[in-house]
Amino acid sequence: MKNQLQKELSEVCGTINDFIFSDSFPESLAPELLRDAVRLYPLRGGKRIRPVLVMWACGAVGGDPAKAVNAAAAVEIYHNWTLVHDDIIDCDELRRGSATCHIELKRRAAGRFELTPVRAKKFGTDFSILAGDVQQAWAMDVLLRSTERGVSCETVNMMARRMQSFLNRELLSGEALDVEFEYRRQFPGRDEVMNMIRGKTGVLLSYSAECGAMIGLDTADFERTEVRALSAFAGEVGYAFQLCDDLLGVYGDEETFGKPLCSDFREGKPTILFIEAMERLSPAGKEELFSLMNLERYGAEEIARIQTLLEECGAREAVVRQAECSSAAALKSLTKLPAGKYRSLLEALAESLLNRNV
Repeated sequence: MKNQLQKELSEVCGTINDFIFSDSFPESLAPELLRDAVRLYPLRGGKRIRPVLVMWACGAVGGDPAKAVNAAAAVEIYHNWTLVHDDIIDCDELRRGSATCHIELKRRAAGRFELTPVRAKKFGTDFSILAGDVQQAWAMDVLLRSTERGVSCETVNMMARRMQSFLNRELLSGEALDVEFEYRRQFPGRDEVMNMIRGKTGVLLSYSAECGAMIGLDTADFERTEVRALSAFAGEVGYAFQLCDDLLGVYGDEETFGKPLCSDFREGKPTILFIEAMERLSPAGKEELFSLMNLERYGAEEIARIQTLLEECGAREAVVRQAECSSAAALKSLTKLPAGKYRSLLEALAESLLNRNV
């Protein structure tokens, strides 16, 4: 199944890459730096998990995944605007192993316009905000063009409404919670962090599966059993995926992960991993772990000490177990669907996302 999974994933990636590369929406954008910024992340590739969920959810309810290509591309483009803005908020300099959008634009603007570092930084930030705004518009335009693939106007209209209401509201609420956490005097509780993760990460995955199921059934009824089952599956996978990302952010390989290790600690982010540790450590251990937050630089010594503290108190193992529980809940949701190729692929996808060397 592993070989088939990789083959099917590659096919979806190829389809989405071709669509994004050839789509004409960005062509008339001006100036050139904005046009390049809008295409920067979408053309870098990535796992394309959200398009995969759209197309395989469509197939899992008996639909033709080819009808879902526009929706699949739309959720990928939508995902990229959230990354552009998130990188600005987090002051990240790397995305998928290369410079983030605002850093790349800062570099290019500094050379083209002979700007001071301060002015170049402002240019990069301003244009990246605009690029993210355009990407959101691009995503909606692509989604609405699903009618060109034979999806009914009623279904497309409901998907668009769900994007503008459910998706935007829940995702941006999750992002806002994430930002607010850094400014509170006290760290948030476990439930608040879980809600943040499910909003910031899980909701777009749920929406992706929901769209695929609606297209496959050609229905505007997003409360249908099959639609809700696939949405729940994707949401649980998203939660497990984020827990694994939190672990990889401390224990992973920086080159493979594409971001510096312990960046969440640098930004003072209260992840579930951190909360588990703070609930388990001795007073001295809590004080030490807390002292390792918000450092300017994380060298090998600081990273090793954080890893040791998390392991010795059992926080790492606890988060691994939580990810496994969410994965199990995701698979249980799929039992409401008939057995078949795409259900099997979704099951294999959930397993592969969890087993990422954490």
